[in-house]
Amino acid sequence: MQAGLISVMMPAYNAELYINQAIKSVLGQSYPNWELIIVDDGSTDTTAEIAALFTDSRIKVIHQSNAGESAARNTALEHMQGEFVAFLDADDIFLPHHLEVTFNYLSAHPRRDAVFTDGHYCDRNGSRLQTLSSRRRGPFEGRIFEEVVYGSDVFGPPVCVVLRRNIIVQNKLQFDDGITIGPDWDFLIQYSALTDFGYLDTETCLYRLHHDNITFRIDLDKRALEMAKCREKAIKMGNFNTCTLNTKWNVFHDLLVNLLVGFPERQSEITQWQEFISLPADYRSRLLRMMASAAILEGTESRYINDWLRDSRRLNLKDWRGGLLFVLYRLSPSLCKQLLRLLKPRYSRVSPFSDMNLATTA
Repeated sequence: MQAGLISVMMPAYNAELYINQAIKSVLGQSYPNWELIIVDDGSTDTTAEIAALFTDSRIKVIHQSNAGESAARNTALEHMQGEFVAFLDADDIFLPHHLEVTFNYLSAHPRRDAVFTDGHYCDRNGSRLQTLSSRRRGPFEGRIFEEVVYGSDVFGPPVCVVLRRNIIVQNKLQFDDGITIGPDWDFLIQYSALTDFGYLDTETCLYRLHHDNITFRIDLDKRALEMAKCREKAIKMGNFNTCTLNTKWNVFHDLLVNLLVGFPERQSEITQWQEFISLPADYRSRLLRMMASAAILEGTESRYINDWLRDSRRLNLKDWRGGLLFVLYRLSPSLCKQLLRLLKPRYSRVSPFSDMNLATTA
């Protein structure tokens, strides 16, 4: 582990449109002590040929059969030699001072093992759209495990994050190759359970949005299932028990009422987890009622809905909403569904960047 060396990981798959600019943004860094590890994950375009044009000895190109983002990131981790780890996808950009300011911060704050910065979302042409911070909670510093578990909007894209690698090595952290969307969030949840984070209110990077992003390409139901995996793993971490009731509520609500709508068997399994059973009875009752409401609108099989409404009622007889829903559904499921449509719009899944003006990226 070379002191002061920053290892930049760059997973690349069919990135011929942008990888040249991404590599040049590393070459243009004001901090010179870096290595760039490009993992060509079975690209079928000219990504490999473009990467081969760069002869700087600090750039290493590794080729592997297509295995996905997590596998490519893990390959990069295996070949690193630096004290620090930085993230740069093949379609993103470091501003010239990114590595310098993050290195200086971590050098000046030895008790902090990670730092994240601000930056911009940009379109395919590099035109800046919004700051990363405009779509975040926080910023948060110190032990931020609970905030990272609460939602993925603490950092946004990992391009803004730099970590000390010894934490990764000592704890054998890896990216989960079973997660297609959000493996970086899952990884940073694991990392944040171990150490302190710092924040720099400085714009140091650009995260490019375009319609070839996996966030845009993947089916929204598939995306929900992938994000559910991150939620489920977080719940099963020992540190989850230390979170406040508000955070636990948000995690279970997002998982059971939003992400897993339409997958009742999995929802029912999770309601048997000890972490769910440990919630106060009125919280469990409310979650089950909300699951049932969403399931009625979704058209889920009635036996699941009946079970959830019955259990909700049993857990909190004082919940008049649950009692009313229980009675209405038993009397007429179709009428109950019509009333819910009037009172509660059906949860719809949308891309997290659907509000961005991406006209130039079409």
